[in-house]
Amino acid sequence: MEKLSLIVEGGEMRGLYAAGVMDCFIRENLYWNNIYGVSAGACHSLSYVSKQFDRSRRVTVDYVRNKKYSGLYCLLRYGTYFGYKYIFHEIPEKEAVDWDTFFKNQNEDRKFFITVTNAQTGKPAYINPKTKEDVLWWLQASSSLPIIGKPVSIDGALWFDGGISDSIPILQAQKDGHTKHIIILTQPQGYQKKPLSSQTETMLKFMYKKYPALIKTNLERGQTYNQTLRHIEALEKQQKAFVFRPSQEVVVDRLSKDKEAIQKLYEAGYQDACNKLQDLLDFTNR
Repeated sequence: MEKLSLIVEGGEMRGLYAAGVMDCFIRENLYWNNIYGVSAGACHSLSYVSKQFDRSRRVTVDYVRNKKYSGLYCLLRYGTYFGYKYIFHEIPEKEAVDWDTFFKNQNEDRKFFITVTNAQTGKPAYINPKTKEDVLWWLQASSSLPIIGKPVSIDGALWFDGGISDSIPILQAQKDGHTKHIIILTQPQGYQKKPLSSQTETMLKFMYKKYPALIKTNLERGQTYNQTLRHIEALEKQQKAFVFRPSQEVVVDRLSKDKEAIQKLYEAGYQDACNKLQDLLDFTNR
């Protein structure tokens, strides 16, 4: 029997598109084999695995304008753009995760992997946490951006955003034995990632001079990302991948605090998934 993976790209606030797609999956009780989430994609996958419809939307849209969520207050108080303590350790107390369902919904055939980047090696790791505390810490690590964030120390190593080293873990899913893939991207058809600006490159080299491998991975990210997109497009042509992409241009910036625009992006993801539901079922049953 073929193994079918679900791969969820990040993109900070653009991740609400993926949240909308996965809420359609929750509504239809659609689950397959392993789930690979990256950054915001991993965060929203948490609610998908725990089968909590609308939770991902609420924990973002209802809190994004709070000063402790992101912005100048966080920069001045914590030295990071996002308020990681608030997002990963306070909001989950208000918007409780159904941890029993989260862990029961995983087994030998279906595991949830959080993608992170090792600061020392610049390489990705794919973590399947076993406790709720570990889940939240690894999600924070997977969402910790360079420059505007800080690495998370876990098990004696420093970890950054998974999107640095593997934005769309299709190769890992294939390595794990999956032959068909459902992939949620957060950029529209035709998107290509551009090289880093000279200013960003200079900041990376200054701030992370102790981590040359991390700098190298960051500088190669655009090329690696675009190669991955070409691989996915080839799998689509072979009918080995079913891809969700925003059906229209994404106007939500990755650091946006525009509550209405974020809500609309969530709704676009939900509608795109509902519109393609029969095609998806045909793909999974083929």
